[in-house]
Amino acid sequence: MSMVETEYQRRIAAMSPKEKIAASMRMLQWTRQRLAREITAQHGAVSSERLRWLVALRMYGDDPVIRKLIEKRLHLVPN
Repeated sequence: MSMVETEYQRRIAAMSPKEKIAASMRMLQWTRQRLAREITAQHGAVSSERLRWLVALRMYGDDPVIRKLIEKRLHLVPN
């Protein structure tokens, strides 16, 4: 294990459960924002609701059932 990985693991282990959840939520939010920027760069400006569904499609679209549900919703959302 590298020094960086060792330090990361040490810091994670020192966190309380509440801190670990907060850190996870920050990473999830960061991921959603990054995907939103990518989608906007590719598709141009879209409504905030449509952008949320497009982000969800990128995040969860590998599951065929979820993909179908998101795509149905996207058809109802204006650009």
